[in-house]
Amino acid sequence: MLSNNLFLQSDEQAILKTLLYSDIFDFPLTRDELWRFLISNKKITKEAFTTALQTLSHTIVLKNGLYCLRGREQTILTRKKNSKEVHKKMQIARKAAFYLAFIPTIRFIGISGGLALENVEKGDDIDFFIITKKGTLFMTRFWILLTLEWLNLRRKRNESEAVDKVCVNLLVDETRLAWPMGKRDLYVAHEISQMKPLFERGTTYEQFLMSNKWVEKFLPNTPLITPVLPGRRWKTTYYSLQLLSVLISGLRFESLVKKMQKHYMKKHQTSEVVTNTVLAFHPFDYRTKTMEILRSKCDKLGLLTNF
Repeated sequence: MLSNNLFLQSDEQAILKTLLYSDIFDFPLTRDELWRFLISNKKITKEAFTTALQTLSHTIVLKNGLYCLRGREQTILTRKKNSKEVHKKMQIARKAAFYLAFIPTIRFIGISGGLALENVEKGDDIDFFIITKKGTLFMTRFWILLTLEWLNLRRKRNESEAVDKVCVNLLVDETRLAWPMGKRDLYVAHEISQMKPLFERGTTYEQFLMSNKWVEKFLPNTPLITPVLPGRRWKTTYYSLQLLSVLISGLRFESLVKKMQKHYMKKHQTSEVVTNTVLAFHPFDYRTKTMEILRSKCDKLGLLTNF
């Protein structure tokens, strides 16, 4: 049982808040993950971090290389058990990204959601975040859906069971890389920082990270650096697709597919966001619910909240 922690140092409170956040998703953290996703309004040294961990030994548990709140040790067993599912779904995600990368108007493909943090179960789908070339959002989505359908990996609307299927739940035009001011909070910062990049053209991912440096306000230890992505290795393949790129551009059917898709979406639209530069498909507002739960947990423990 956790006691009131009002008089804990800020370093210790940061660790507790981080574990409270991950506990919402029944997900224990490695030491590196705990450091990387540390919820704090300032940078904390590695020495202070280590000291704080030792001070909290009566409140948190370290087992099999994973940290969790005392009394929540079952989550450690669950994460270990689901490791095979993580590997399987990552292989599927890489396969899907390989084929989607043949669509020349795709600038970036990344894994979002639970799989990005390696927190999935057998029945979960695979969430993709995709950045498209300017002015090709709806056309690109059209080719994405065709490709995923061909691969038998497309998650369809109202599909109750979508095991190992790919759900492209967020597409943005390359002109809209910066997250909207009104939606910049800890939840979104976490989603951005935990994203696993799979493919890019040019420096799209780097531009995306630089456009969202506000993430450091909530997660100061998150490294906003660009990893080496497969797109650089597929350079030859990309050049071989120039003819296809010209063909697609020549068809000039962005306005046509936009009209068709918007008409279809309008009939089913609930909480989805549909604009000319952003397509966001979220049947449930996890962002709001997660932040409500976290604030409630922190309030019960007397932890300061600045998110």
